[in-house]
Amino acid sequence: MVSLTFSDVTKRFAGRTVIEHLSAELAGGTVTAVTGENGSGKSTLLKMAAKLLLPDEGKIVARDGGQELSKAAYRARIGLVTPEFHAYPKLTARENLDFFLGFRRAAPLSPVQYEQLLARVGLASDQVAGKFVEHFSTGMRKRLHLAILLASEADIWLLDEPGANLDDAGRSMVRREARRAADAGKLVLLATNDREEEAVADACISLSGH
Repeated sequence: MVSLTFSDVTKRFAGRTVIEHLSAELAGGTVTAVTGENGSGKSTLLKMAAKLLLPDEGKIVARDGGQELSKAAYRARIGLVTPEFHAYPKLTARENLDFFLGFRRAAPLSPVQYEQLLARVGLASDQVAGKFVEHFSTGMRKRLHLAILLASEADIWLLDEPGANLDDAGRSMVRREARRAADAGKLVLLATNDREEEAVADACISLSGH
């Protein structure tokens, strides 16, 4: 099972310390919430967890069964949903799924799998059929991003404000899927200011910013 260890991690930007001496152990089978006011470092922590940013001090080590993972092996097991992620606007939902999953899966989704996936995230197939993503609402795009995550079968979920721009049903779906993923042994790291999302978590990292 995958684990992620932060050991005395500090991150600074332009002389400002955003995260200072953070130590935490994240394990597969759990949801960990990262909370704090805007600017406290939640997104920065997720980007370091994804190895998109390096800490200025300390170490972040990913392991599987006690064996340290290489950067490439670790990244291949990550599913990342952030405000910076965008599906291709000139492709349909199906084309985006086929494109992104081409990096992960040996075979594309079958028509039945595709329909089941859309239903799971609350998208109706007739709602998206033949429609470019540029014509989706913001909430529909977020649901598509989550569908890509689900279909990727990633072992590590890094989610930055996943319930943003979703209605009550969408936020409920996010909480359900995060819990389901952890129960299946996945490691879920969730940056949020939503109390209901935080309530799903098994552990919490509270950031204050500096």
